Amino acid sequence: MSPYSVEQNVLEGQLEVKQLFEFVVNNAEEMDAYSMESAIFTRIMGIGLAAMKGYCAEKGTGNVGDVLELEDRTILKKELRLLIERQAQPQF
Repeated sequence: MSPYSVEQNVLEGQLEVKQLFEFVVNNAEEMDAYSMESAIFTRIMGIGLAAMKGYCAEKGTGNVGDVLELEDRTILKKELRLLIERQAQPQF
């Protein structure tokens, strides 16, 4: 998964909201309510995607390394399969 930029996704979401309202204004006369609702829903899914990418950018990948030490000092090791996959990925 490629890293996401919070700022980039906020801008993307704002642009899609603006385009949604422009679409409604420009097509209200030609479309019936069902078609408009369907078109709005499709565009809202894009806005939601931008928001989720922003959420993921803020939260990070969740990769805490090869081991995770809990507050009670319990050590959890990453599954061998995940370690192998990580080693196979190119390092930048």
